[in-house]
Amino acid sequence: MKGNLLSFILHTIRNSRLIHLHWMGLDMAAAAMISQLAISRIPLGKAAISYPVTIILGLGVFILSNLNRLLDNRKPAKTETKRFLANQKERIYFLKIIAVALVFAAGTAFSLPGNLWKLALGLTVFSGLALWLTSRLPDKSPLQILREPFYAVILTAAILGNTYLNTPDPEIEIKYISVLFFLTVFQNFLLASYFDAVEYPGTCNMATILKAPLAKQMLHCITLIVLAGCIVVCLKTEFRYPQRLSIILLSMSVLQSLILHKTKFLNQTIYKGVLITLVLILPFLVL
Repeated sequence: MKGNLLSFILHTIRNSRLIHLHWMGLDMAAAAMISQLAISRIPLGKAAISYPVTIILGLGVFILSNLNRLLDNRKPAKTETKRFLANQKERIYFLKIIAVALVFAAGTAFSLPGNLWKLALGLTVFSGLALWLTSRLPDKSPLQILREPFYAVILTAAILGNTYLNTPDPEIEIKYISVLFFLTVFQNFLLASYFDAVEYPGTCNMATILKAPLAKQMLHCITLIVLAGCIVVCLKTEFRYPQRLSIILLSMSVLQSLILHKTKFLNQTIYKGVLITLVLILPFLVL
């Protein structure tokens, strides 16, 4: 069994392409780790790197995104992972890789301070429950509208948790950036659900429940809110780093609005999911 699993891993690595990295959630994990590093440096742009926190965050996003994708791909409308993991045996092997990542993350968590350990445990339980509950909802349930906000809250809390817990009296810059970051992440998830709704008409998510025109309006309204927030940050703080980071977040939001206008073009490529997720990696510009 170990030999078969190792052969599967080596075969997957040899045959991996850019789109496979997206299907495995590695781009989202990288985006979460980069965002955590960028936000943790507020307000001066300097901070010691906590490698256990960053590693656990990346593993957690990898685990949850893949469990979510595997659960979603049990539905007829979803075919991405079915093309990547062609049969049930390969899906079982991949599930074992996820289990190994979970064990490694749990072991690394013991090196965290007590408050962060509790946060990691709480987020694990909450995200696990959210994942299980959303997967149990009927395909056409109106409660499917909660998926994107739930996941945006979980990802934002995981990225910001270390910063808040290690800052007894958070600076106003952290609070403003936190709001802008959440809006940008939520916009990204809503944008992804919009393209899913276009490609898979039978799917049920926030974009299909809201209908396309309203979803588009929400995406553009978020960009305007982020623009206003960016202006407030630039006027309220004397530190250059939060100003630069807020401008990066604004650029991400504007880029997501621009992507919305390329629906026809993006639907002709399998890399649209990668392009949407890569927007969240832009905070590396301030590292």
